[in-house]
Amino acid sequence: MTFQHVLVRPAPHGPARWLERIVDSPDERTRRLLRTAALLLPTLTTVYSVWYDALAARQAPDALQVLAFVAGGVSLHLVRRAPAVPVVVAPLVWAVTGSCSFVMVVSVVLAARRPRGWLLVLGAFTLLHPLGLVPDPCSFRAGHVALPEETSPLLAVVLPALVGGVVGETSRLVALREDRLRLAAEVAAARAADAVAHERLRLSRDMHDLVGQNVSRMTLHANAIAARTADDETRVLATRIADAGVDLLEDVHFVVGLLRRGDRGEPDPDAGPGSLTGAVMPDPAPAPVTARPVTARAGRSWQDLIEAAEHDGTTVRRHGAAVGPIARTAGLDAERTAVLDAVLAEALHNAVKHAPGAVVDLRGEIWPDRVRIVVENPLSDAASVLPPGGHGLAVAAERAAAVGGRLDHCVIDGRFRLDLDVPR
Repeated sequence: MTFQHVLVRPAPHGPARWLERIVDSPDERTRRLLRTAALLLPTLTTVYSVWYDALAARQAPDALQVLAFVAGGVSLHLVRRAPAVPVVVAPLVWAVTGSCSFVMVVSVVLAARRPRGWLLVLGAFTLLHPLGLVPDPCSFRAGHVALPEETSPLLAVVLPALVGGVVGETSRLVALREDRLRLAAEVAAARAADAVAHERLRLSRDMHDLVGQNVSRMTLHANAIAARTADDETRVLATRIADAGVDLLEDVHFVVGLLRRGDRGEPDPDAGPGSLTGAVMPDPAPAPVTARPVTARAGRSWQDLIEAAEHDGTTVRRHGAAVGPIARTAGLDAERTAVLDAVLAEALHNAVKHAPGAVVDLRGEIWPDRVRIVVENPLSDAASVLPPGGHGLAVAAERAAAVGGRLDHCVIDGRFRLDLDVPR
């Protein structure tokens, strides 16, 4: 039976429902009834034993027999904390009074709870009558059992032990089922939470690539128009567009950070002014929970990205395998090609944002087992018109890790360096 079937299974009716309430998940009222029954059982067993012993002997029991019955009843109260006490007292009561009722109760409890050595104790109980250590039970003396006296071990020990074994095994199976259901529920909840987290992460990546970089480019263009135009009205309009772009970019950064934080309410470690040179690297192997492939900037290819950067005034110098279509030359699949495009888009975007007009060096290497690209650009002292922070490097690193690659970045001799390794 699957976990879903167990959850939607209709509740039992009649006696089955009452039994499940007792064994499976008793409510507080049922628990109180069970505790009351456990407290009354020793007293009821003692009263019944005294009455039945008098019925079998056809005379009132003497003081020694009554004292033995009371001792047996008191010992039953210790069956949970000190089971050895009733195990010793029960056969003594049988030997003194001829009543096997306490042995029957102890046999049921031992078979249900199965403490250490319970089989040896039941075996010893079974041999009490054949060895002549105890008399015939009261039921034989009263003539209420139409069976040979040799069946005393069967009636006093074996049958009660079978009843206790069924009860104990049922309780254990119910507990095992509850544990499995609880574990299945926890696993299902963890999978759902993981799927939600990865979907939010995917949305944050796509929003960053499809919205954030385009808004940044729009803002840079608007500021360039405002700086170069001689017309006051055009300058005012361009400045307004740039200001609106800055506000929108801050909102995009906030939404992306909110998606990446999820429901944890924790600050995003990838955001902040130091994200350009000190982004936190993600988990190297995030679980691919969705079938949707990693996408780059709405289908913009390697060459399109370089041409767009050069159109913005950035000079891109290509070296090695980066001179041509490196992904096609290396035979990379669509997913790894998209990672190369996304990383290059982020590298060029950072160069335009933090070092406008600088020369960007793009170097490519193709090895038998991997492809490597290195992007370098000088750092500029000029303040950027775009708001600080963002998640670009973290998003790019996550894309690389999703295909088994690695993205590193550092600053060497005043130049920012982005180093990507992707397996072929």
